[in-house]
Amino acid sequence: MRSIDVAVVGAGPAALMFARVVASKGINVVIFEKERTLAVKPCGEGISSRVLDTAQLPRYTESFFVYHKIKKAIIYAPNNTAKEIAGEGKTLGYIIDKKSFLQVMANYAVDAGAEIRIGERVRKVERVDDGYLVYTDKQEFKSRVLVGADGYLSLVARQTGLEKKGERKVIPSLQYVMVNVTLHDDDATEFYLGSQVAPLGYAWVFPKSEKIANVGIGVQNAPAKDYLDKFIKDHPEMFSKSQAVEFKGAAVTISGQLKNIVNDHLLLIGEAAGQVIPLTGGGIHTSIAGGKIAGEVVVEAFGKEDFSRRLLEEYPLKYNEYWGKRIKDSLKALKVIEGLSDDDLNLLAEVLDSRDILDLANGENVRRVALKLLKHPILSVKVAKALLS
Repeated sequence: MRSIDVAVVGAGPAALMFARVVASKGINVVIFEKERTLAVKPCGEGISSRVLDTAQLPRYTESFFVYHKIKKAIIYAPNNTAKEIAGEGKTLGYIIDKKSFLQVMANYAVDAGAEIRIGERVRKVERVDDGYLVYTDKQEFKSRVLVGADGYLSLVARQTGLEKKGERKVIPSLQYVMVNVTLHDDDATEFYLGSQVAPLGYAWVFPKSEKIANVGIGVQNAPAKDYLDKFIKDHPEMFSKSQAVEFKGAAVTISGQLKNIVNDHLLLIGEAAGQVIPLTGGGIHTSIAGGKIAGEVVVEAFGKEDFSRRLLEEYPLKYNEYWGKRIKDSLKALKVIEGLSDDDLNLLAEVLDSRDILDLANGENVRRVALKLLKHPILSVKVAKALLS
């Protein structure tokens, strides 16, 4: 049995950020990734321009993983009315190659001293007096701290009892990579709403270049592939000459952060902790932030030789000041929008401006948006009061 300081299960953005922070202080960190490559889970691959700052990546690294810079976003209401969110000449975000992005993050983590064991599945974790035993399909480890960064099917969350049965809600999502697409605007991401397009979800078109795009959908209580294929068929202006060269599917957590994400010698980060913006399904930025904050708290724990829940609770407390609040407010907005009809969504699109839509989607300044809607005779009851509750 090999003794280590920190065992991290999963090698997504949260894990790689966490490992970099902790390893840079001379703490022995080992990451276990069951897959034989990074970034197996499909992803729209869209990130905001602020992600690089949170991930502490120099701007020159953009050239290693950025496919396309995004200048605007266009949201289509059920009646096909388009609402544009413009960056006013600035870059709103990027469409990235997620695998290359994680490789860059892995490089910084390894350079800091972390060890990544690709293709090594954790089968079981077991609590002992001074940490955890971690059993992989190749070896046994004894770790002083265990970190679950293993996504929505987190083995760590379930085997340690941090995730309660029924606590997590996921939405199925499917995505094609389409080539020879005739994009409406290759500088814009597009989102499509409505019960006929994507029941209780949305469809998206994210341009990777002038002719290549990620085209996907997330729905609830409906056959995702049927609706994705219908969406493509219903937009011949974009897809009549295109073909799919890749098809992947996965689930995304939309129920917000888990109630408990720490215990003695134990933390959850990233999607394992529910650190995903519920309304958009975006989790790269929120996960990197979670890994960074958790790493800083674990460094403090090693400095004090105190791995109690009492000390590790500093991590969710710090995370919730900004990121956790955004997740909570986005979840509230999602629950409100799920109860709206297509007519209500059309009306909402008429009333809200681009800033309102962006804030509502990202869980930011939700109270400001709610106060604006409070003045509307219909939306005050259906939306505003629920957002303010």
